[in-house]
Amino acid sequence: MKIIMDGKEVAAEYGQTILEVARKNGIYIPTLCHVPGLEPAAMCRICTVELTENRRTRLVTSCNYPLRQDAEIQTDTARVRNGRKLIIELLATRCPDRAVLKELGERYGADIHRFPADDKDCIMCGLCARVCERVGANVLTLSGRGVEITVSTFMGRVATNCIGCGACAQICPVNAIRIEDQDGYRSVILKGKVASRIPLRKCTSCGQFFGPVIDLPPVLERAGEPGVPAFNASICPNCSRRNHAKRLVQRHFEPYDTAIQALAEEGRRL
Repeated sequence: MKIIMDGKEVAAEYGQTILEVARKNGIYIPTLCHVPGLEPAAMCRICTVELTENRRTRLVTSCNYPLRQDAEIQTDTARVRNGRKLIIELLATRCPDRAVLKELGERYGADIHRFPADDKDCIMCGLCARVCERVGANVLTLSGRGVEITVSTFMGRVATNCIGCGACAQICPVNAIRIEDQDGYRSVILKGKVASRIPLRKCTSCGQFFGPVIDLPPVLERAGEPGVPAFNASICPNCSRRNHAKRLVQRHFEPYDTAIQALAEEGRRL
């Protein structure tokens, strides 16, 4: 299989996506809806490239297009850049003044104020819903159809089955999801509204509230790590680290204490 990318032959394995091959060979292709840990969904379309196979040239999304035969790929032609520019300008209407869109706008010469602002506070990349499903919470989901599709909870109600992991906020490329810990509760704020609210635990050591304790056994079993010992769910991570550090110090100096006691005992006998 011979793959030519931007005029150079690159190393590629059968079935790898165009994006994987590009990143492996240090070729830049922008993405907003793709992370390596999740299956590609090609929702933002900004990773579109020009592909030539069997003498046919067309535009394809690089994140989910597998290479299975000889191909030539152009990642930065005028046609590709113009397409990305328009996508950035359209996405900017949904999330005005977001840093990631400003950076992409500068790179591709896009006017992020070209169209009237819609203030949807979401670019519909779907990452939050996909990662929520992957961790097993299934709180956030895509609802609606066509231009009315949106991220929401079941029936738009405040979810109580959220595990409070914060993966949705961490993965959102436009920082449209917030995690707030207040008055002993953790809330996930989606588009300015509370999407889920769950109680926090109170540390039995320092008295501070800390993040929800996730039911790890099912997660570890799915990951193939069922033998990991259970941790103390009644103390916060800070106290846990502090206690662990104390035990390490005690274990380190224990042989010296034993030696000193032995010398003292020998001195008394003499």
